[in-house]
Amino acid sequence: MKTRVSRLVVLALGVLTIGVLADRAQITSQLDFKMSQPFTVANTTLPAGNYIVRPFSGEQVLLEIANASGKPIVIVEAEPAQPAAGQSGTYLVFNRYKSLLALSQIFPGGGNTGYQLVQGHLEKQAAKTEKPTKLSVTATTK
Repeated sequence: MKTRVSRLVVLALGVLTIGVLADRAQITSQLDFKMSQPFTVANTTLPAGNYIVRPFSGEQVLLEIANASGKPIVIVEAEPAQPAAGQSGTYLVFNRYKSLLALSQIFPGGGNTGYQLVQGHLEKQAAKTEKPTKLSVTATTK
């Protein structure tokens, strides 16, 4: 009986730990950011402008990236990601290639985990021939 209670306590602590870590990475409201040049998300190129990132309901981790005016909207799949050493706050990371700027990661701040976006076809093609530089853009939460 004592062994079962111990196992139950360990299991409960494990579930709580996973829940806390997952909660730290979630965008619970929306992030706002401004881009002065066109960029790609997944397989879509978006024009310069003001954008909003918010969670999209679904079984996978899906994020909605939309122009502040409402259109266009891109839904992209994401995975958990760790920020670079020394980075903090709310920000986005773009991969800059010669002729392409691709949104790569989103860090909502307040925690140690963010999102790694799934690469689109255009970025995969660019990554075959060149190594990107990183560009960080500050975002705000609302």
